[in-house]
Amino acid sequence: MIANVTGDPAPAVAASVPTAEISFNPDNPRDEIGDVSDLVASIAEVGQIVAITIATVEAYLSNRPERQSDLDDGVKYVVIDGNRRLEAARQAGLPSIKVMLGDEFATTDESLLEAAFIANANRKGLSELEEAHALKRLVDFYGSQHKAAKRLSMSQPLISQKLSLLALTPALQADLEAGRRQVSHVRGMTKIAPEKQLEEADRRAQADAAKKRHAAAQKQEAPRTPLTDNSVITQPTDPSPPVPVRGTDNSVITEPASDPHTDPPEGDNSVITPRASTEDDTASTAGESAAAQSASASVTSTLPWGNPQALNRILRDHLAAEDRLTLAKLLAE
Repeated sequence: MIANVTGDPAPAVAASVPTAEISFNPDNPRDEIGDVSDLVASIAEVGQIVAITIATVEAYLSNRPERQSDLDDGVKYVVIDGNRRLEAARQAGLPSIKVMLGDEFATTDESLLEAAFIANANRKGLSELEEAHALKRLVDFYGSQHKAAKRLSMSQPLISQKLSLLALTPALQADLEAGRRQVSHVRGMTKIAPEKQLEEADRRAQADAAKKRHAAAQKQEAPRTPLTDNSVITQPTDPSPPVPVRGTDNSVITEPASDPHTDPPEGDNSVITPRASTEDDTASTAGESAAAQSASASVTSTLPWGNPQALNRILRDHLAAEDRLTLAKLLAE
């Protein structure tokens, strides 16, 4: 992982070293190793999967002899990447651990911190402030945020945002570290006076909370329920007298009662002639048209025209496949 980001040569092939011969890295950006119970359980069940990266004590002390007292007594190696895995292996009772030797990462403070930062930044558990402090040291080594961004494959604005946390008041930093503040509420306050930072952080938190409450209220508003397959379409009550409705394909056709004085009985060879239209027929036709328009308006107002899926389900329930195909052709014209 480290070599892929920095472009430095990869460490040697993994080997095994007794856990007692390895010291934790005094320059680890992570202030606390934290809970490693999950790692312990994993190592106890399936063994160690990923090797840790170490450097010899000689390589580590070559440019920093004053750090001898920071190392564990009698060790031969120092962790570059894998402090948590080393602690988990010890808690799991492993006598040795898989390692990869990388003395090149310990030759200078810059390369050591860079390697430790990259290893931790790509894993969960490194707090925002821990990352900011490590980045500050790297920026100081590189000389500028732009050089650090290029070396770490990060954008300069992102580095600037992360470093802005170091300009917070001690009280806000403590709140952030304890989880009482969200990083989005305290980031980017470099240009805000320390005595105004708490007020600004509270304002951001309140605005964020109000936005979330508004979004939750919108979700709780009950929208108009569209018709579904099980919806019942009812016709409005019409106080006017019933009007004869023109027969349809599914209507029950009844024959009018025959008048023996005017209507001769029909036989197989009878000629059926249309009856002359009368004023009653005209009125009946007008009534039928009005009723049809009323029924159409009622259906139009109740069908879920704004919900194609609901319309599709209703049509499938009420139309045969051949009729649906015909309707589709008509709509496509």
